[in-house]
Amino acid sequence: MSKENLQKIVVLGMGGTIAGMASNPENPKEYKAGTLGLADLMGGLGLSNAVHTELRNVAQINSKDMQAPHWQALLSAVDTANQDPQTRAVVITHGTDTLEETACLLEAMGPWSKPVVLTCAMLPANAPAADGPGNLADALDWAAHTQHCAVFVVCAGKVHLSQEVQKLTTESVDAFTSGQQACFASKQGGQWHEHRDLAPARDFHKPSLTYALALKKWPRVEMLTNHALNDGAVVRALLATSASEDTPLAGIVLAGTGMGTASQGLEQALQKALDLGVKVWLSSRCIFGLANAQAQTTWGVVSPLSAAKARTALCLSLIAEQENQL
Repeated sequence: MSKENLQKIVVLGMGGTIAGMASNPENPKEYKAGTLGLADLMGGLGLSNAVHTELRNVAQINSKDMQAPHWQALLSAVDTANQDPQTRAVVITHGTDTLEETACLLEAMGPWSKPVVLTCAMLPANAPAADGPGNLADALDWAAHTQHCAVFVVCAGKVHLSQEVQKLTTESVDAFTSGQQACFASKQGGQWHEHRDLAPARDFHKPSLTYALALKKWPRVEMLTNHALNDGAVVRALLATSASEDTPLAGIVLAGTGMGTASQGLEQALQKALDLGVKVWLSSRCIFGLANAQAQTTWGVVSPLSAAKARTALCLSLIAEQENQL
């Protein structure tokens, strides 16, 4: 069968450690992310002729530096691939640091009619034990065979759902967790085995894709943490300077202690923010478990998401409000 007759997997590159190079391969912690293009990453995989890929380098960045234009470029590329009837699935190479936020973004702006699979690496491409090639090969394999149209993260032989995935460690190549549940699927003996049903899709308050792609400035949403000795000074400082910023403060996500608690001083400062029209969402700084839904009477929204994902969701909600006012 000719490649022209094969369904293709569109591979989108966003940079990250998976595309990084260390100046000294024996010291892989010292490296520059986003150095290699997709052609270099794909070159050594030895893919079967049955796999037809189309490559597009969208960004070459360290994912800690992710900004709205990068997300807009990625959303546009995913949308283009999704609309192409020859596309079987989309695979995205991405840095680990903000991968769960991008996964949340893609989930929220869906649903997509094709599988969307993110993958990554914890070691640069020229490290002796580089994990990127294996992760990319697994992502392509999962993309070629899964019958589910959802947003996935493939790393270390495991498949995580966008709803659940969180980065858990700074060093292990098995860097992600699905929280209190097992991963959605894993590779055993060269075969994928699903461990449970696909989680139901979540409803997000989101803008149209057209509006999100055209927006010049996305709303400013800050993520803060409650901690010992917190008197709310950071919130008061944000409010004091907001009016003079190019992009005024529009939202705050609080990663509260325990089930989503805040110190008395922080509560007072957040109430001031609410009075000034700043949206406040509550999450928990704990890896496992959710914030107490009873706090909704105080804060308005208690998010079922991690704080990082809640910040993404609040940003999209604010954009949707802007669009609805037109």
